[in-house]
Amino acid sequence: MTETFMHNDFESTYDEPDHAIPALGYIDNWGVRKDGGADFHIIVAKPLQSDEHSQKRLLEKMKGYLGFIRSKDFAAECPLAAKENTTIIVDIHPSSSAEAFDLLERCKPWVDENNANLRIEKLELKEK
Repeated sequence: MTETFMHNDFESTYDEPDHAIPALGYIDNWGVRKDGGADFHIIVAKPLQSDEHSQKRLLEKMKGYLGFIRSKDFAAECPLAAKENTTIIVDIHPSSSAEAFDLLERCKPWVDENNANLRIEKLELKEK
């Protein structure tokens, strides 16, 4: 089961620190909306590659979020949550592989079947 964490030591949750998706077992960020739903963020701050391992990590991360959305804990926290007001937003590095973006697009029906919406947003990078 995916857990939420409320502390500043987020690196302690990493199971694969050098990967674009470093922490599978935790929700990166989420908040309750004024309309009673919730917005969840999956943050992919490094370019996600097209290899099988990376794609499996992305799917496992999504599976964890969907499991939490279907949980009693989430229902207690957000009793007014419905598909229309519950969104998983994937904030993904713009240099991620085309295959990663394609996989996310193919996840939309899966997320939809699990009472949420999926939105894909490219991270805006600051110039150095």
